[in-house]
Amino acid sequence: MTPTDTDRRTLGARRWSRWLLLLLALCLLAAIPVSRARSVRTAPAGHSAQWLTGLFDVYGDTSGQWSGADRTASVRLPDGRLLWLFSDTFLGPVAPDGSRPRSTAFVNNSAVVQDGDRLVATVHGGTAEDPRALVPAAEADQFHWIGDAQVTGETLQVLVNRYRRTGSSPLDHQLLGTSLATFALPALTPTGVRPLPLDARVSWGSELLRDGDHTYVYGTEAAGETKFAHVARVRGTDLSGPWEFWTGRDWSTDDGASARVLSGVGTSYGVQRVDGRYVLVTHENNLVFSADLVAYTAAAPTGPFDGPDYLYTAPETDAGHLVYDADLHPELARPGKLLLSYNVNDVDDAVTYADTKVYRPRFVEVDWPPRRPESDGLPPAPTGLAARPAAAGTAALTWSAPRTDDDLRYQVHRRDVTAGQTHLVRIGEPGAEPRFSSDFLVNGHEYEFAVSAIGRHGEGPPSPVSRMTATVPPPPPPGGLRAEPGGAGDVTLNWEAVPFVRVYRVQQRDLATGVRTTVGTFTGTHATVEFLRHARTYEFSVVAVGGGGASRPSAPVRATAVVTPPAAPSGLTATPRPDGTIRVTWRALGPGISYRVYRRDLDRGQDLGLPALESEATHVARNLEHDHRYEFTVAAINSGGEGARADPVTATARFTPPTEAPRQLRAEAGAGSVELTWRSSIPGGWHRVYRRDLTAGDRDFTEEPVPTQGTRATVVRLTNDHEYEFAVAAMNQAGPGPRSEPVRVTPRLPVPTGLTVAAAGNGEARLLWRSAGPGFAYRVQLRDVTLDEQWRTDPYPVQDVRHTAVFLTRGHRYEFRVTVTDGVTDGEPTAPVAVQVS
Repeated sequence: MTPTDTDRRTLGARRWSRWLLLLLALCLLAAIPVSRARSVRTAPAGHSAQWLTGLFDVYGDTSGQWSGADRTASVRLPDGRLLWLFSDTFLGPVAPDGSRPRSTAFVNNSAVVQDGDRLVATVHGGTAEDPRALVPAAEADQFHWIGDAQVTGETLQVLVNRYRRTGSSPLDHQLLGTSLATFALPALTPTGVRPLPLDARVSWGSELLRDGDHTYVYGTEAAGETKFAHVARVRGTDLSGPWEFWTGRDWSTDDGASARVLSGVGTSYGVQRVDGRYVLVTHENNLVFSADLVAYTAAAPTGPFDGPDYLYTAPETDAGHLVYDADLHPELARPGKLLLSYNVNDVDDAVTYADTKVYRPRFVEVDWPPRRPESDGLPPAPTGLAARPAAAGTAALTWSAPRTDDDLRYQVHRRDVTAGQTHLVRIGEPGAEPRFSSDFLVNGHEYEFAVSAIGRHGEGPPSPVSRMTATVPPPPPPGGLRAEPGGAGDVTLNWEAVPFVRVYRVQQRDLATGVRTTVGTFTGTHATVEFLRHARTYEFSVVAVGGGGASRPSAPVRATAVVTPPAAPSGLTATPRPDGTIRVTWRALGPGISYRVYRRDLDRGQDLGLPALESEATHVARNLEHDHRYEFTVAAINSGGEGARADPVTATARFTPPTEAPRQLRAEAGAGSVELTWRSSIPGGWHRVYRRDLTAGDRDFTEEPVPTQGTRATVVRLTNDHEYEFAVAAMNQAGPGPRSEPVRVTPRLPVPTGLTVAAAGNGEARLLWRSAGPGFAYRVQLRDVTLDEQWRTDPYPVQDVRHTAVFLTRGHRYEFRVTVTDGVTDGEPTAPVAVQVS
């Protein structure tokens, strides 16, 4: 985990997948849940929404660490600091023109620390040169998005949702489940990421709420076009304990029995207890691409919920941006107010790079509880509401105006019954005429409509509902498709809008390979396709997706991609390391870029072979010579070729002798040899072996002439029956390190086994024994027991494991024994065997 000011390789095209998952009506996956553990009381003095929005704008523009992110959960730490948790995050500085460099670093989750009134550090995993996610994934094709967080004891607990990439499209993600990440406080040291035993139907962690004896955990289920809230709980404050799930009637330990409690929530939302009521605030997701932030209230944390109350309409949708991820921050709210955050993004990736302020959190304050007008002055409900199918898949609504002296306007409300929506929600702007056309319906879905009148004192009650089943034809294909290549492997597409369509799917075909892919889903009439190969020709088409399904593809257009070779990398550094290597780092230039690292030995005046190829912005130069000075430079490569080389940097390779002595040295004696084994801090490195012959009176160790690599050595040509002492030291080009504790060992010749003897007649005896090993010779010893002789050795060594003794005295009893000889010394003899010679 690293607080840093850094850049990193971009995962650009992936970045916008998260918020698109949150919002697209046709997407079947829910993006990750969100929120933070919190007290049920607001702080006595808080921050204004305007101040908080400006705080993140200034930090994003000036910190050089963080330039934008989404999710925006907050949790108060025991030492008073505030931790802001984010999902997809851009790191690094902002360009002078307010844009975000394409080479900016990107991680799937991060945190920012607030101390008092200042944001003081960005926290992520990895290193400053190579940042990684704060909560890493175990597999390379997986990642985590942040849910909510809370503090229990001295531990920060963060619920995260785990996803897997299932393809190249930004929407190719599969929810795998919910995990619990933990951090030790106050240093925010990661202590583990544990998958929870929950299925992947619900992304848990949209909100955490402590209330009474329990901590309530809210989650989001994505079912077709609609998202639903779920509620679980744990007793106390430890999320690693047993969970219970609200079934709609009671609590169950089976997460499969969890019931939907509310439709139209976002993937993150906030829940806060105010004056005995539970207030759930969310971005309005019963409608696609809504700009509204709404509140629902209930007497219990599980509902049933009343509402919605309309809190705020985000202005960013007027510029074509998308709004998502609402949350509450009661620990920062001022008395009598709800403090909300929401996130903004754009369907066109180029927009968030061109203007860093787009992809940052916004904050809003609203008075709570809301002021409600007296019912006596409100207009009565309209009557006679009728809904019928109309042209182009719309619904035509008509009603009778109520009798009143007011100049009335009318607000229409709608509920998708087939999709399981739980509440009527506003559609369109209030109008003065008693008629309305409702569009963006889904074919075959049953809808309920109601209408209310708005007078000078406020909005009156809704009318009785009118039901209608929509008949929506597929939309026509988009027209006017145009393709314009850029210079970075990108092609910009533009097309004409299709009525009653908000979503378009862009498809491409690589004419060189014939491979067709879906680039992504877009909400406007333009898109930028990136990461194309230089000089390849591609064919593009667009499909309009509406309530009646998908259109036929548009007429295709072709474009040939142009990739300009990348600029020279900047920020090149070369840092010697104690093991004699040199680490070379530079600023990453973005996705699809690899690097060639060139080096030259300045002392020898020569280049050292072919350049190294790296996919990351780092390289470790190995196999260097001690005290030699090396020069390094780096060039970036893409499909357009190799770019210019960076200004070279130099560094001197210096080895530091190892500082740790080998341990657990063991010695196993052999015949004239010793097998040594040990443990080392550099198990694959080189080691020096030392010995002395104690029997010969050696006082000092002598080193073996040839060092050994690894942690095993065989020392040969030792004198058998001499006691030796051995020690080992790790070494490198700078010399050996400290020696191990010595061990003593005495090499010995083996003793033959299985000796037998038999009389062979004619004054002979035949001996047989088992081999003591390859390469050994044997000496036979004998004595005439009848004459009480001493042992004598046959003068000729035996190369086999059999021997015939001759010229023995018949009738005498003889004893025999055998020893192994190496030509210098003889080993211990066997036990004697006897025979009566015939």
